[in-house]
Amino acid sequence: MRALTFQRVTFTMGLPLLKRAIQEQAEKTKNFISRSLVIGEVLSTADMATGVKCGIIYWLFGGAIRNLGSPGHVTKWLQPLQEQKYSGMFAMTERGHGSNVRGIQTEATFDLSAQEFVINTPCENAEKMYIGNAMYGNYAAVFAQLIINGRSQGPHCFIVPVRDEDGNLYPGVTAIDMMYKEGLHGVDNGILIFDKVRIPRENLLDKFGSVTPEGQYHSRIKNKSARFNAMLAALTPSRLAVTFQAMGAMKLGLTIAIRYSHSRRQFGPKAKEEVKIIEHQTQTLRLMPHLATALALTFASRYAGVLLDEDVFHGKELVDSRPLQALVAGLKAYSTWENIRCLQDCRECTGGMGYMMENRISGLKCDTDVFVTFEGDNVVLLQVVVRELLAQYTKQYEERPITSLLQSWAESGGDKLRTSFLAFNMDTVGNLTFLLKAVNFRERVLQRSLVARIHYKVMTKKEDFFSAWNSCLHHVASLSLAHIHRVTLEQFSLAVRRCPDQEDQALLMKFCLLYGTRLVFQERAWYLEHKYLTPRASMRIRTQGRC
Repeated sequence: MRALTFQRVTFTMGLPLLKRAIQEQAEKTKNFISRSLVIGEVLSTADMATGVKCGIIYWLFGGAIRNLGSPGHVTKWLQPLQEQKYSGMFAMTERGHGSNVRGIQTEATFDLSAQEFVINTPCENAEKMYIGNAMYGNYAAVFAQLIINGRSQGPHCFIVPVRDEDGNLYPGVTAIDMMYKEGLHGVDNGILIFDKVRIPRENLLDKFGSVTPEGQYHSRIKNKSARFNAMLAALTPSRLAVTFQAMGAMKLGLTIAIRYSHSRRQFGPKAKEEVKIIEHQTQTLRLMPHLATALALTFASRYAGVLLDEDVFHGKELVDSRPLQALVAGLKAYSTWENIRCLQDCRECTGGMGYMMENRISGLKCDTDVFVTFEGDNVVLLQVVVRELLAQYTKQYEERPITSLLQSWAESGGDKLRTSFLAFNMDTVGNLTFLLKAVNFRERVLQRSLVARIHYKVMTKKEDFFSAWNSCLHHVASLSLAHIHRVTLEQFSLAVRRCPDQEDQALLMKFCLLYGTRLVFQERAWYLEHKYLTPRASMRIRTQGRC
């Protein structure tokens, strides 16, 4: 499988369309991110291992050079990569540090006399793990603590030679095969260990931090924490690529399950032909909400891709687009969880045939299960979303204290009026406007209550921020998903309005209403607790979801 996948990657990346896409990445032409994301989705639909391995080589390794390197690095490294003269890998995760990249322990110590960096793995916890393409790749984009005169300047990225063109490991480099996994058997994952491997000073990707020949460190971002955030922000497109791959798996699984449901017959009226299983209510109720979610995620992800394109094309640094980083983090978490739920229902809805490897659903399940933890653990990513929401909330009050206070009072007062016995119109439940208002209400209330909880714990109970945050993590996760649900429904509704064909628009509206209904229905207990729904309205929404 590994050999076949490597051949597929070689063949695929030799196609004119793919070669042009890599060239567009190097030149940062207009809409190159969106086009590359869609290509990645299609590749993953054809073969997930091939799509993932292409993503490792061209999105992660190539993306590190493009986004963290200087124009000279792009010229030197990306052209040969495009021509497949060598292959790359991305080495960030360590045995002791996965999500907490700031705490990685691999060292890159500058040797002034030799004008070289010494890349070293000081302990077992510093071993690079789960590195894709580790058993084939020639070079690695290695994240390590940059050390000058005994002082760390924080994590930076370095290009480190791993193998020569004949596949022989360079001295000081150890690559250990991690062997079998649940899925993605065509992707070779391994452990990398560096024993004082020397690389030229020029191999530091120095967009955000450089070292002079005299051993002086320079960065236009003076704050170490801000500099670290800038480096991670530059990798945002790779995170969105996972969302597109997850959507590709959902779409493929749904295509297989829905087609099967229209061909397979089971049960029916006495003395009559058995009916198609799609006509059984339980079959429809399991598959159609997933189809609605796949459509919603498609429009929301394309929206994020367009925003990334606009920022990069206009020369804006991604570090300045923290709301966009938060959106991408949330979409990655939401889409990969939805993908797992979707494929499980697709498997069950195709009976024993869905368990057969030849019908691909079981393979898709195994291949995409890892999506919930790579490119950022989902639970950690939800915290990224809420930290940005709270930062915006705080900034708003600092810049416009009176206006923001009045707006907050008005919203709070409106919400209280909305949940009082005075105002509930039963006829609005099936309306898209009602559904949009409902998801907005949920996000707003969760945000206000989280701010109040943290403020009380820190200011009144004198807890440190970490302890206060940690005791509210379930609340944080709820707010994060509420935010992503709201954005996704809004983008779906906007896409429906923009649809030029009237018949298609009518069909899309049905799915948009189904998606919005699902969002409200799955949180109906919360809405009932906050008196946004009456019991009768909740029953009406349940009925609406079955229609």
